[in-house]
Amino acid sequence: MPVLHEPEVSLEDVQLRSLSVSSLELDVAIRVQNKNPFGVTVKELPFKVLCRDCDTTRQIATGNTGRISIPAEDSTLLQVPVKSDNAILLAALAALASQGSVMVTIKGTAVVDCILFHWSIPFTKDLPVTMEQITDAVAERKTP
Repeated sequence: MPVLHEPEVSLEDVQLRSLSVSSLELDVAIRVQNKNPFGVTVKELPFKVLCRDCDTTRQIATGNTGRISIPAEDSTLLQVPVKSDNAILLAALAALASQGSVMVTIKGTAVVDCILFHWSIPFTKDLPVTMEQITDAVAERKTP
């Protein structure tokens, strides 16, 4: 029997789709790489978008890829739209305006099935977000 490899999960990219005082829309790109000689199934891949300023961490959004099949010895890039509509976002935006930047963390766990084996693969990535990045992203979205 061939040796099984735990699939690799990595956060590829996070793009700001839109931002207002009451909502934040992101496109989160997560790559799942399967090094096994047969396909695997990602049963689910729930994650949280956290915002950290000073000593406070706030959950501003959640996402989940749902069920996805990853072919043998291949990788798949999963694009997940995420939207936040809550008062916590206002506090994060206030911190961003006053401090000039905040730390955003994407944290989740991929639940993967492969024949008789099951894996829970945690992943996390910290991304500093500056006011300049947000202004550039918003300006980019307005330019045709």
